[in-house]
Amino acid sequence: MSEVHNPAIVYISPTELVVHPKLIEIYGEYEDRPALEKSISEKGILESLKVSARTDVNVVLAGKCRLQIARQLGISAVKVEFVESGSFEEDLKLVLDFNLHREGGKTHYQKFHEGRYWESVLRPQAKERQRQSARRLNESKYSNLNTSLDESDSQLKKGKPVIQEVSENLKISVGSYHKGKKVFEYISQLRELQKLKAVIALETEFNRSIDAAYKFVCNQDICNQVIDLIEADEIGSIGDGIAWIRNGDRNPFRRFQLDQVYQFKKRLRPELEIVGRVIGITNEFVVFGLRNLVNMSLEIVNLRPQQIDAELQDEPSGEQRKRILHLMQKFSDVFPVQVSLTELLKLTNLTDKEEVLLRMYESDVFEKTWEDYKAQMKAMEVSTKRKKDNVRAA
Repeated sequence: MSEVHNPAIVYISPTELVVHPKLIEIYGEYEDRPALEKSISEKGILESLKVSARTDVNVVLAGKCRLQIARQLGISAVKVEFVESGSFEEDLKLVLDFNLHREGGKTHYQKFHEGRYWESVLRPQAKERQRQSARRLNESKYSNLNTSLDESDSQLKKGKPVIQEVSENLKISVGSYHKGKKVFEYISQLRELQKLKAVIALETEFNRSIDAAYKFVCNQDICNQVIDLIEADEIGSIGDGIAWIRNGDRNPFRRFQLDQVYQFKKRLRPELEIVGRVIGITNEFVVFGLRNLVNMSLEIVNLRPQQIDAELQDEPSGEQRKRILHLMQKFSDVFPVQVSLTELLKLTNLTDKEEVLLRMYESDVFEKTWEDYKAQMKAMEVSTKRKKDNVRAA
């Protein structure tokens, strides 16, 4: 281990550092921080890692990502600042203090991990303040009988409520903290029960929306059913589980297939055509292609299955699609034509102008132009060769 005689900044090898387990517990072992990686690769580590050597082991209290990236990039020495710490509890407090305003964006789950710690620190402090305040007021009553009851109450209430202080530390509202705390505690229970698939799914939903996760946890009937479905590998997300419970369909995406055409019961927006084609299906959305009737362009709309109030229609442009697919094969080596034809496939019907474009592609104009172009190129090659031969001969 490198010897350090003062807390000044020094440079030591990444191999001599270990990460505090609380950092890994809260933020995960590996984090994807491309902007930080780019900065370190170009400029090096600008901010020193905070390290405690209390146990004769260099324990990183802040800078886990910087250390991870330094190891990935093969950096031989990193900038370190040793900090004073007298106990494990003090190490833990420093971890939370240093990472309170951590850059890179924290997930809700990470914030509430911190919140649990802050509560454990602040509640005893608040109780001690109340005890001290009560003792002082008691002494004051004996020394000054004129102390009013209102004044006594105001002194007892000195200090910010713990929940408010924790919420301010985490930069969320008190209401959101109360809701999020319930979700966080439920995730912890699932982890203790080894329902790890459900833990991942609920943590994902929690990071997406505190309110949505709170409503889900509060509805115990739906919550228990969805958790069981996730653990049984029937579904992969909270949203899919809720949709199945409500709609009676284990996989809400099952009824949708690429290229199907649906007519919506109501226009999604006034300017959009009422029919749309399924042009993609993701883990979260059914992707529709609809025509904008104002500028006649293609618009892409992402909808969750439960948002889709539409009926499946017969294919309205089967013959046109066959022609487009044939042309795509014919012009497979002409990128601009491929792009335009691909976009046409996303629409439910072609306009008159688009039909004219299709017929132009089908005509012999392109092939004739291509043959003329090849003949010109051949003539140029012959001409260039003759010039070179003449130069050599001269």
